[in-house]
Amino acid sequence: MDEGKAIFVGNIKGGVGKSTISAFLYDYFCRSSQYDNVNLLDTDKQGTAYELLGSRNSRENVVKHVPVSDRFDGLSMVTLDSLMRRMRIEGNSLTLVDTGAGWPGNVWQLAMMCESIIVPTSLSWADIRPTIEFVKEIDERKIGNDTVTPHLIIVPNRIPPSQRDLSQLSEHLNGLNVVLAPPLSDLSIVKSMSGNFTGLDEISDTRFYAEFIRLAKFIEDYVLSGKLSAMYQEELHRSS
Repeated sequence: MDEGKAIFVGNIKGGVGKSTISAFLYDYFCRSSQYDNVNLLDTDKQGTAYELLGSRNSRENVVKHVPVSDRFDGLSMVTLDSLMRRMRIEGNSLTLVDTGAGWPGNVWQLAMMCESIIVPTSLSWADIRPTIEFVKEIDERKIGNDTVTPHLIIVPNRIPPSQRDLSQLSEHLNGLNVVLAPPLSDLSIVKSMSGNFTGLDEISDTRFYAEFIRLAKFIEDYVLSGKLSAMYQEELHRSS
């Protein structure tokens, strides 16, 4: 039986939108008929994604908070590894892994089990510099494992609606093995939500909604479908 899919959302830089993207992706895929089960593992000590989504825990769609510090946490890692493997056994499932700021220590092993790593960043050099460090670290591990996955998907965020020129970001990422995803203008919209997190419903008439749907469909159509992996494998075959 085919394994389920998994997406890792990470960056060593804090405040770039990892938990918000994780929460909205969870909401998007729960609404989709593509997966029988959608799960989220929040490994951040702050548990922001869990706080947003915890009330949605069900038998079909699981949300768990298993915090892991940037130092080795053996018990949590054993728990996470066990959860991840059990969730991936379900053939028609999707698991999202949200992470905190800082070097993720042994959480790396979860990242390497995923189809992709979603890496949010703004255009600020304060965000881009640690993002580049993060990407290089993952790339070295991929080379060591001789694998094209997980694909590194850079998600530009906090991009003003009037600014669609991402050439500066592209220049900084030049030479790195990454894919630039459609941008988002304002992840802070979740802070203005009334009461509990209601996901995409409450923002359906906003610019952010259209942007996020475009991002989610990009992940769905290119990453989870296997199309991106096939493109990489074809490129490797041509160059060998």
